[in-house]
Amino acid sequence: MATPDDGGDAGGKARRRWLTLGETIAVLALVISAASFWDAHQDRKITRATVEKPRAATPLVLKASATDDGDTLAITAAGNDRVIQTQTIIFPESLGVDPVDTVGNARIEAGWFADALRQALPEPRKAGRLPVGIVTSYTDNGTERTDIALYDIGHGWRSRLLQSDAPRLEGITLVSRGGKDLAARVEARWLKAHPAKR
Repeated sequence: MATPDDGGDAGGKARRRWLTLGETIAVLALVISAASFWDAHQDRKITRATVEKPRAATPLVLKASATDDGDTLAITAAGNDRVIQTQTIIFPESLGVDPVDTVGNARIEAGWFADALRQALPEPRKAGRLPVGIVTSYTDNGTERTDIALYDIGHGWRSRLLQSDAPRLEGITLVSRGGKDLAARVEARWLKAHPAKR
């Protein structure tokens, strides 16, 4: 026959068992909550690092379209977030043409080198390529950058009334990029296509 003490002990054991289960549920809830908080913290940390990390610069590629019946090449930068500020155009030393600086109106004009090119090439003159170095200062999504590259100007020839043959500019093609000895590289490319006469 059960005594009051026995019943009390049985009730106590039951209470202790339910208390332990309640604590377990509370601990599990706390662990899940902490894990969720940690995940959210890590996500914010990764997002902040992605936003704050400076965008890697992609190489600049210049595009050119002929205007004024081929007398001028209007130059633009590929990409809507890039704006050309200034450029320096470097010609082969053999032509004896000084570098030309442009500000705010990126372009190449045939008149800058037409006479020198005409004198350097034998008749009959054929369509060809003129190597030039182009140093471009530009903004890339608000960041100021500089690009140094070697390009070829594609050109043909045409006759004009009361004037000798004139080069007709067609476009530009990227040859290589990098700033080391740009003028020397331009000259070397010119001499490779037009070896100096001895």
